[in-house]
Amino acid sequence: MDDVVNENETGVKGKLVGGRVLSWRRFLVGPVMVLYMTGYMISYFTITEYTNAYWKHRKLNEANLADNVTSSENKCDVNASDPAYKVEDEATSTASEYIVYYSLAQGLPGIVSNLVLGAYTDAFGRRFLLGIGITGTTVRLILSVIIIYFEANLLYFIGACLIEGCTGQFTTTTQACFVYMGDITDTPAKRTYGMAYVMISIATSLTISTYIAGYLIQTFSFLVAMAVAAAILVLALITMMTLLPESYPPEKRTKSRSIKTMLKNSASFFVTNDERNNRWKYQLLVSAHALSEFGFIGRIGVETLYYMAHPFCWSSKGVGLYMAGRTLVVSVFGIGLVGVYRKFLSDVALTMLSTASYAVCFLFEALAATDMMLYIAIAVGCFSGLESVMVRSIASVLTPADRQGALFSALAAVDVTINLLSNVFTGTIYSVTVNYVRGAVFYVLVAVELMSCSLLSILLVKWNLEKRKLNIQKI
Repeated sequence: MDDVVNENETGVKGKLVGGRVLSWRRFLVGPVMVLYMTGYMISYFTITEYTNAYWKHRKLNEANLADNVTSSENKCDVNASDPAYKVEDEATSTASEYIVYYSLAQGLPGIVSNLVLGAYTDAFGRRFLLGIGITGTTVRLILSVIIIYFEANLLYFIGACLIEGCTGQFTTTTQACFVYMGDITDTPAKRTYGMAYVMISIATSLTISTYIAGYLIQTFSFLVAMAVAAAILVLALITMMTLLPESYPPEKRTKSRSIKTMLKNSASFFVTNDERNNRWKYQLLVSAHALSEFGFIGRIGVETLYYMAHPFCWSSKGVGLYMAGRTLVVSVFGIGLVGVYRKFLSDVALTMLSTASYAVCFLFEALAATDMMLYIAIAVGCFSGLESVMVRSIASVLTPADRQGALFSALAAVDVTINLLSNVFTGTIYSVTVNYVRGAVFYVLVAVELMSCSLLSILLVKWNLEKRKLNIQKI
């Protein structure tokens, strides 16, 4: 018999069959994700470029040089011995250091908050986590608008990032969406498509946000770009609160609400073995995912600076269009065709293909001396987005329904840890090497992706051997 989710509990009615919400509104998790990540990424690119512009202006003034080297042609025509050329490199290096500080402020508290808040979705439901994540980012963006408006010290950005970090950063919202899809799907294939739906939503937002950010910054100002981002986040919060139904009914929720129990549930996947001997699978799978995410997350901050510096000298619009095009290619030819690829490759093998695609893409970026090489990097990296989809799908299928929240809180804690480490690591490498070997950071990311691929190959071999011995289901 069909049940109805308690309206007082969710704020929105939705029919349930077999514990799964059937209302069409469950698919609004995608649009909510699009709105959230669009606003988040517009703010990310805006703060990155604002920080770079702030230090460029300050360094040029300190050197008594005119701040008039603004067009890409002028910047690329500057001689390497020109003082303005050297000052701009120094400004880029300093901006990269400040981006590291922002990441630390978000990431350090985010590690703990993701573990705790994420596990509590099994006790309070999924909308609980979505609300906290979206609210935290909304507060940061509103504060950022105020900081830019008053041209305040950049250190205030660190305070705003710290507030967001206490609510889990973007990983809180993304993990809530992934576990939401885990609730409303019941087979491995549907689970994969569900995870792909969330990833396509994220990719869509990246495509939109990179272009919008570049357009708003170049056509209007940093202040307008940040204000638009804040408005989009407010819209995401309203949509979630008024239209999205709860996917995890009260009767199925964990009764224990002890922080110690919640943390133990999240950690148990990697330290406690179950009757199906899945611990080693979780360990290898999440380790490979952590390495692959290191490359994906670490590239975002340095790439903006990399493309805007010589020899490419792209404008904000140019960077936005390039990143939008890359995300579109990954969405269409990678994530969008996951159903086709699964007919020929196992889920683990498909994940390996994705990490290999990342590695080749980073290699072309490291070697790039012309725009054409960056366009080739898009083509060879078209499978890169599959890794995140497949890892979450594989892990979710391995996990019982009543522990999905604990699983995704553990994955989110890994993501926010990697977000912190990768941004600090890649930002530091770029700031140190930009004057010597500009593409050095991408060589490092090639090595990281190859390590991830190696761990996945071990997982594939061991799992196939176990399958032959125990005759378990196909990976």
